[in-house]
Amino acid sequence: MKIWQKIILVLILVLTITGALTYDAFYSAPSRFNIRHETLSSVYIPEQMDGVTILFFSDLDYNNFMDQERMQKLVNEINELSADIVIFGGDIFDTMARPINVVTLNTVASLLQEIKAPLGKFAVFGDTDRASDQRAANVADVLYRGDFEVLNNTSINLRNTGSGSITLVGLDNGVNGTTDINAAYANVSRSSYVITVCHTPDTADLVPADTTRYFLAGHSHGGQVFWYFDSLYKPKMAEHYFRGRHTVGGTFTVDITNGVGTTIKDVRFLANAEIVLYRLEHLDVNN
Repeated sequence: MKIWQKIILVLILVLTITGALTYDAFYSAPSRFNIRHETLSSVYIPEQMDGVTILFFSDLDYNNFMDQERMQKLVNEINELSADIVIFGGDIFDTMARPINVVTLNTVASLLQEIKAPLGKFAVFGDTDRASDQRAANVADVLYRGDFEVLNNTSINLRNTGSGSITLVGLDNGVNGTTDINAAYANVSRSSYVITVCHTPDTADLVPADTTRYFLAGHSHGGQVFWYFDSLYKPKMAEHYFRGRHTVGGTFTVDITNGVGTTIKDVRFLANAEIVLYRLEHLDVNN
């Protein structure tokens, strides 16, 4: 084979791969929800909570690219996982969304209500949820009608059977919310397994490291389009902890989901839309 023929073949191969990746990024990836499985193991997790599953999703960004059809697909996939507990990490509506009308509010509330979780459904507010007082009121109403309990700088004990429990702490976002660490942890025991959820990852630097065991966040979309050296989406309060998992002070993990929606452009590359399913595992202190 002549050199010029080899060059043409290489160019054809490069163009084919580039075309396939581009097509996937714009036409498949935004509506493909990857399932990430994680196990949280600790002696602080009681035996009664062993095997309990917690599903975490964030950044719905409805009413722009996320529409009723795509959200219905998301809800179906969430329910197929049969999680015991479901947590939403904030940002129901996209900041670039069209005006939010009654039909839209009813649609989102109805779809959120379809999500099943026998041990409870919980949520925190993201920055787009507080874009205005009216937006915050709409989001609160939608979450209420969707059977989600909003944890705004407060905590709750989660139980399965028996008295053993873990603690879920919910914090307001760090962009335009009011994060009150003292109020959120006021009734939290250091002997409990504490999962903290906050929309903004950088808020992790504010939480008590001697109490927090795991920190869930969203907000950054994983960059949405990620080139390693740069990304399409780089919001405030996701600068120190941008994507993936990070250890804070050698004591707890910050786990940042890529979220399920898109903003700016309906595209994802090297930052797959994802649903995260955590399985709790009790460790015997004697073993």
